[in-house]
Amino acid sequence: MLMARIINAYDRALNKINEQLLTMCKLVDQRLTQAMKALMEQDEELAKEVVAGDDDIDLLDEKLEMGALELFSLQQPVDHDLRFLAATMRIGHELERIGDYACDIAEIVLSSQSKDPYFKPLVDVPLMGELVKTMMNKSIKAYIKGEPQIAWELDDDDWEVDDLFRRLLAELTDYMKKGPEYVDQARNLLLVARYLE
Repeated sequence: MLMARIINAYDRALNKINEQLLTMCKLVDQRLTQAMKALMEQDEELAKEVVAGDDDIDLLDEKLEMGALELFSLQQPVDHDLRFLAATMRIGHELERIGDYACDIAEIVLSSQSKDPYFKPLVDVPLMGELVKTMMNKSIKAYIKGEPQIAWELDDDDWEVDDLFRRLLAELTDYMKKGPEYVDQARNLLLVARYLE
């Protein structure tokens, strides 16, 4: 009976870490969506919300890491669980980094000198944002469900993001060469594209 309770407590702790990872992924997805919307609409209030919410993601990353370290130290996990916990900590750090990029995008909205409408329709940058969110969610799904074939799809998605970035780099560089009136917005859009890449 005692062994069953220990195993159940251990399994509950693993499930809790899984749930925290999913919660963190949803929050990062939400923040990235908000940051991209703030960029598209030049919405400073929404950008401020994204910046203010960055600490929430950092806190989730810390909780995830502490939960994994606690299981490392108290339960001595077996090989599979050990790899799971190490990978979970790594994924948590990567999600936190994506959250930081969402915050950086929001800060670009806040610091932009030009509040004029964009000089070109924003198509590629939002598409990059959607692709990045899709890749992030596919990664988590592949990891949680243990389905590596989903992860193989990410290579194609990554090539698509890289291709969009290269095209944007060329296009925005051309705009900056046309005249100083394009420089602020083009530079900011290029930074956003770099964060997404």
